[in-house]
Amino acid sequence: MNLEIPVSISTHFESMLKRMGNNLPNHWVSNKTRFLLSYSGGKDSSILLLFLKYLKDKYKIETPHLFYLSHGIREIQDEENEMLVYLENFGFPFSFVKKKSQISP
Repeated sequence: MNLEIPVSISTHFESMLKRMGNNLPNHWVSNKTRFLLSYSGGKDSSILLLFLKYLKDKYKIETPHLFYLSHGIREIQDEENEMLVYLENFGFPFSFVKKKSQISP
């Protein structure tokens, strides 16, 4: 599945880039800057994930790597399965690490 970023969000991303300096994506490309996103599934990391996809599609930045760590403190298997499917749609490499909880019952 190829995710399309809505025009309204793309416009917002371009506005952000303008404030940061329009040449920044070209700088990242020429320096082969690598990105690692620690993804939580929350709103902040989700919009950053879309931003990295936008940069990859439009400016051809290096392919970002995504990382998710499940601390195992609470059972969220269904949410993690949904997150895994969602991340696979981006086509970015990712590490999905699950740690067993060390809390005794």
